Amino acid sequence: MKHKTILMAVAAACMYVCVLSCQQSHSGDHMPASGGEPEKKTASTKPAPWSQDVRLEPGKYVVDEPESVVEYMRTLCEKYNVKIALHDDEERNLQQIWHTLQLLDDYAAGRRSFYPEAEVREVLHSITFELGYAYSHCPTGDEDLDSLCADPFFFRFLEQAVRLSPKVDFVSDFHCADGTAGILNFHEWSPAPLYSFLIFHTEHGLRVTTIGKIGQNMFDKLFHLSDSMGLQYYLCSYNGNGSLPFYKGVFFRQYLFMHEGDAALAVASQQEFFMDTPPEAPDVRFNPNQLRWDICTKKGTVYIRMEGTPSLRLHLDGMTSRFEVIQ
Repeated sequence: MKHKTILMAVAAACMYVCVLSCQQSHSGDHMPASGGEPEKKTASTKPAPWSQDVRLEPGKYVVDEPESVVEYMRTLCEKYNVKIALHDDEERNLQQIWHTLQLLDDYAAGRRSFYPEAEVREVLHSITFELGYAYSHCPTGDEDLDSLCADPFFFRFLEQAVRLSPKVDFVSDFHCADGTAGILNFHEWSPAPLYSFLIFHTEHGLRVTTIGKIGQNMFDKLFHLSDSMGLQYYLCSYNGNGSLPFYKGVFFRQYLFMHEGDAALAVASQQEFFMDTPPEAPDVRFNPNQLRWDICTKKGTVYIRMEGTPSLRLHLDGMTSRFEVIQ
């Protein structure tokens, strides 16, 4: 899938409401709830506010830590003319977005006891629902997304929601076995992927990074790995075994991130199947102990590697980690 710029003329032709200015928004009459303070995060050195390109994807943008996410997002809209993607009942959806931002502010300030998980998920779904519609229905060429599109609002909203979340579970679809990281997938209206994000713990709270290119990846497994030097990694995995039947075109994807400080650095990826002519509906199995993928057949409850087929091996070696096909 190629990136498409969201233009107002195209939006009218496609009969959808894609962008509304934040200047039309308001936060409503929210009465903050009382309760204990969320877990405090250690302060970290950050770039000056708005010194970065606001169009950057999560992972490429150093997360800002504003005192008020409401004012932060409003400034984003007003200063850079960033828009919000809305579909159908746009006024209600717009109010819900700013209401949820206020809830995040209340939680961060200790005026609210519980993280607004349901509200955050509803807003993320609402925004990506419209972005997915735009990507699916309104192709306008292969230009890079620019400041007229609604991606920057979604990216910065997601970063703030993740930063303030006390648990990976609240902002992910599933997590690795030890709960230190999770994956959040979004799709277009068509059977195609849209966004996939890795959510992970740092000493300053949760952070998020984009996995691979937009529109090309979906994942259903996540492994927390370490090497002999104690370096930590996250393997985002999809073996193409039909566990995500909706996502046509995503057959085999492996992305390896090395966890370092507040960042998860993409160090290796395998984006193609490791056999030129695979058997029909191959059953690929990953052995996390051997860091190896094999094409298998099942006999009873046991998976046996098919003779004559190659395997894929993962070598953990810091920034030079790699995948290797073994014949």
